[in-house]
Amino acid sequence: MSEHPLTSHAHLTVAQSAYRSQIGVALWKVGDRGLAGFGTAAAAGLDHVQVDLGGPNRGPDLTDVAVLAAFNTTSRRFALPINALAINRLNDLGLTSPKGSEEALEVRRSILQAIRVAGRLRVPKIIIPGFRQSLVRTPQDAATTAEVLRFAAGPARAAGISLAYESGLDAEGTLQILQAVGQPGVSVQFDTGNPAIYGHCAASLWARLADVAAPDVHIKDAVGVSVEKSVPPGDGVAELELTFAAFARQRRPRSFTLEGDYSVEPEFRIRRDLARLKTLIIRSMLPGDRDCADGAGREGESGVPGMEGTVSASVR
Repeated sequence: MSEHPLTSHAHLTVAQSAYRSQIGVALWKVGDRGLAGFGTAAAAGLDHVQVDLGGPNRGPDLTDVAVLAAFNTTSRRFALPINALAINRLNDLGLTSPKGSEEALEVRRSILQAIRVAGRLRVPKIIIPGFRQSLVRTPQDAATTAEVLRFAAGPARAAGISLAYESGLDAEGTLQILQAVGQPGVSVQFDTGNPAIYGHCAASLWARLADVAAPDVHIKDAVGVSVEKSVPPGDGVAELELTFAAFARQRRPRSFTLEGDYSVEPEFRIRRDLARLKTLIIRSMLPGDRDCADGAGREGESGVPGMEGTVSASVR
């Protein structure tokens, strides 16, 4: 935890106060994961939302025509664009399932369904997660994951949709999978909490992956090795200030998406986490340089040149 609480108010220069960045929320973490999340996000003044394809034990199923239409209508009504569609059911099925198995066939069916849904919702990015049953544990798992991503890349590219792979892998493992995919349009979905959960340093990971990362970053903190629990940004072990310092040194993300636990008291928790995120953004613009503690999951140096990403919309 930082010795400077994120609820403090840093002195801002005119240039720093003018810094603006898109901020949204992952609706699969909000309340019942349904349409009510749009209203909650709008009330908090957010700029976008991300949604899940849904399905068994995963909330509203967007492959259902009526559900899809309701999400489309509600997004328009609240003027909240959907900037990503996650296929979280893949964590239940397994990207690493043996080729030809029923699970593997369902993985591919789900990806094709997601591409169709994303096209109907005009969503530019699909997130393909690699956790639980999709966790990479062996070289064969990595090869199978790359094969699935390669399968998805063609139809996604034809639809004008990019893919972002999210996992708990280190930089080397992530880059090996992307290299094995060997096709454009596949990036990394970076998350500030996942590295701590899986024993890595997020700041060092960003140094290696910034140039292959999607422009939107998921924001959450972690309480250790548990993927089931989250805490307010700054209260866990994810060393978020180090990560935001790394954002300032490398290519800055264009936008951020809150992915904390908003299952209860969603409006209060989102507003709290939004305020802490704004503080992190501002502090990352202040002078000073930080690094991960020696041995704390350091990923090494990348040599990636620092680049300012174009950012818009409001930190307000």
